[in-house]
Amino acid sequence: MPVKLLIADIYSVNGRAGIVSAGGSKAGDMFTRAVRLHRPDAALSILTFDTTSPELPTPIEAFDGIIWSGSNLTIHRPNALIDAQIDMARAVFDAGVPQFGVCYGIQLATVAAGGTVVANPNGPEIGWARDVTLTDAGRDHPMYRGKADRFDALCWHNDTVWELPDNAELLAGNAHSHVQAAILRRGRGEFWAVQYHLEFDGNEVASLVGGNAPGLIAAGALTEQSVAAIIGDMNEVAALAENPSAAPEALKPVVDPLTRTAELGNWLDRVDALRRR
Repeated sequence: MPVKLLIADIYSVNGRAGIVSAGGSKAGDMFTRAVRLHRPDAALSILTFDTTSPELPTPIEAFDGIIWSGSNLTIHRPNALIDAQIDMARAVFDAGVPQFGVCYGIQLATVAAGGTVVANPNGPEIGWARDVTLTDAGRDHPMYRGKADRFDALCWHNDTVWELPDNAELLAGNAHSHVQAAILRRGRGEFWAVQYHLEFDGNEVASLVGGNAPGLIAAGALTEQSVAAIIGDMNEVAALAENPSAAPEALKPVVDPLTRTAELGNWLDRVDALRRR
């Protein structure tokens, strides 16, 4: 029987529209593509989290796993929608259903399990998460099976996990963001999460940075030169994706889609193992 997954697109309505207008893909579509790299026959449902009471297609317990997207929301500035997302993440923890998340997803899991998230004192991390380095726990954890001990990843975030909750495991970090990956636990549940965007490819990042360049420059997050550099890098990544074997060793973790999304693939293996028990 195919694995049954719920993909929670937790962008706001305006945030989702902004991604599309910049030339990017909706989070649900990106994760659909990422999951199908590893499980072509997966049964997928997409939950667009636009209200404080989203209607689930079936009860939480009917899913083998839940995937949480990134978001344009700021979890340390709570509102009714964010509170509803935290409540749902806690309900999934309590139900014991495996969870996976990226970017805002790791921040959501952290807050839901009792940790804290703040605006990153180092500023935004946009385009590249450089030198993501596994901890001893990360090197031993199945989430990083098939990944190098140090690698670059694609990213875009302003906030960062400041304090992990009890029973969490730090799996990776870099100089910009101390927490780049972690395992979060609450009750019977476990949440595998990364701060970077493994669902992004070069085209997605180039579109988002290019489409948002005026605002990023005006806010001081990037300069005209850094915008041009990131877009140039991402165009190279996109071109090399046509022939990953030709990519320089340093770019292979983001150029080859199976390597770029290996953490998700390894989580899917875990989901399969748990549902067969």
